[in-house]
Amino acid sequence: MPMAPAEQSPDHGYTIGYALQPSKVDSVFQPPLVALAAERGMRLVAIDASRPLADQGPFHLIVHKLYDQPWRAQLQAFSALHPSVPVLDPHAAIDRLLDRASMLDVVPDLGVPGLGVPRQASVPDAAALADPGLLSTLRFPLIAKPLAVDGSAGSHDMSLVYRPEGLRGLQPPLVLQEFVNHGGVLFKVYVVGDGATCVTRRSLPDVREGHLLLADDNPSLVPFANISTLPPPDNAGDAGTTMPPAAGFVDEVARGLRRALGLHLFNFDMIRGEDGRYYLIDINYFPGYAKMPGYEIALTEFFAKTLNDQQIDHARLGTASSLDCKAQEFESLAQPEIFPLCVSKAA
Repeated sequence: MPMAPAEQSPDHGYTIGYALQPSKVDSVFQPPLVALAAERGMRLVAIDASRPLADQGPFHLIVHKLYDQPWRAQLQAFSALHPSVPVLDPHAAIDRLLDRASMLDVVPDLGVPGLGVPRQASVPDAAALADPGLLSTLRFPLIAKPLAVDGSAGSHDMSLVYRPEGLRGLQPPLVLQEFVNHGGVLFKVYVVGDGATCVTRRSLPDVREGHLLLADDNPSLVPFANISTLPPPDNAGDAGTTMPPAAGFVDEVARGLRRALGLHLFNFDMIRGEDGRYYLIDINYFPGYAKMPGYEIALTEFFAKTLNDQQIDHARLGTASSLDCKAQEFESLAQPEIFPLCVSKAA
């Protein structure tokens, strides 16, 4: 039997369905978050992506981080039948972050003073890697990153390339990004709806000129992975590596990215160069929020606000919520005929 439209139940309030990889579920949807959400009348339920959504629920909100085509088709059909149920976030918006060649394109347009991105180039195949014109646009050392971000461990396997000789050990497709000396400190900013939390993480040490020279004890290529998961560095408070101002700079960048990307659950990595500028180097959808201080409270408040806003919009307009309309707007860029029920709203 098709799933009935989701309405608030007096027994358990709201039901939030989540569909994520098991590792993400184990790290984020822990008992403290489940209990805190229950106190606010929200039941967190795991979705079985292998079964039809129509056989599960009903849901008042869906949170997900799955990218395969069967799941995309499920969500598309679900939203067509239940346009008032928000889905966080639309695949059409998430897709930008699954390609490192495009994920940073929005940053220059944010217009935030003191913020930039390192120069980078996309390398789709071995022929492009051997193109001498590629090296003329970049300066060593370089960070080599897999082009696709698919949630696998391999998508975070990177290499530091000191000299052209090191390029021979790379496997395209990938992105080559100029390495910026930054004091070995990375600023990871977690975004949850309208909130942003900045924490420090250990990063790669600075590279000095001597290491760029060819020598027996200087390798041309050094692999590394998940460097940002290490504990915060001891010198996190030293000059040049102090936390960027949260009330102004961090919030402005987070707000600009939310609007430009059309996403609500993501994080971004920034570094501060020796020139005093901040460089945004990576953006990730639905990161490991368990590493964010107070993430249980932040997610619970965000879920509650999303559901409350949806109810207000639905009662006022009798149609999809403003959040859902934003999601449908992104989805309709690719398939505009799917969501005829989403109406525009005056600001």
